[in-house]
Amino acid sequence: MTPLLSCSSLTMRFGGLTALDSLDLEVGEGEILGLVGPNGSGKTTFFNVVTGIYRPDGGKVVFAGEDVTGMSAQDICRRGIARTFQRSRLCLDLTVLDNIMIGNHKNLDTGFVHNVLRRNAFRADYEAGLERARTLLRALNPLLAGRVHRPVSELNMIDRRRVEVCRALIGNPRLLFLDEPSAGMTHEETRRLMDEVLHMDMGGQPLTMVLIEHEMEVIRRVSTRCAVLNFGRKLCEGDYESVTADPQVREAYLGAEL
Repeated sequence: MTPLLSCSSLTMRFGGLTALDSLDLEVGEGEILGLVGPNGSGKTTFFNVVTGIYRPDGGKVVFAGEDVTGMSAQDICRRGIARTFQRSRLCLDLTVLDNIMIGNHKNLDTGFVHNVLRRNAFRADYEAGLERARTLLRALNPLLAGRVHRPVSELNMIDRRRVEVCRALIGNPRLLFLDEPSAGMTHEETRRLMDEVLHMDMGGQPLTMVLIEHEMEVIRRVSTRCAVLNFGRKLCEGDYESVTADPQVREAYLGAEL
């Protein structure tokens, strides 16, 4: 079966530092890949290269059969890859709806004629976006659907994370990258959020996801396959039990006492 995402010999350098070193990695449609490794192992750099924030120094990224290597972040998003960030990128003074709709820019007509002169079409787009945002929010926390016009600054951390997930999903991506969703939350909050994401109705479309996470219990529960990076290289990949039993992984990241 052709993978949804295929990265071959992916290389990224920052001066004398090689952050990704000829990395080969594939993600199949409907798969949840857990990406783990020590700090500085290249996980977020991998996200940044695939999503167009960084242009790689070598290698190739193929998504849905198309070579997207070096495309802009906007073009990558239009093709169906969305992401969240470890550090919150929400605009706290904007409303929940405003923040979510930022993620839907690829589907919005931002032209002068549409937004100023074609008011009925503009209102129809607004109502459709509002309903889609409420549908996504209800799937994570029904109470949030009633707070779409409230500023994000009023929300607690788990609800802010929910808004970030909805912002990534509103554009109906085929592939979702989650970067450290547990950051700033308790173990219980992380468990709830991941359970909610896994049970979201994607309109019949399989959920394909790559998850960066230091909480190994999260990786164990949700991933169908794991890949471990160290110094920008892939140490090993496979199911959770085989990966965590690998001596190289124990030495590099998980610790001999695991």
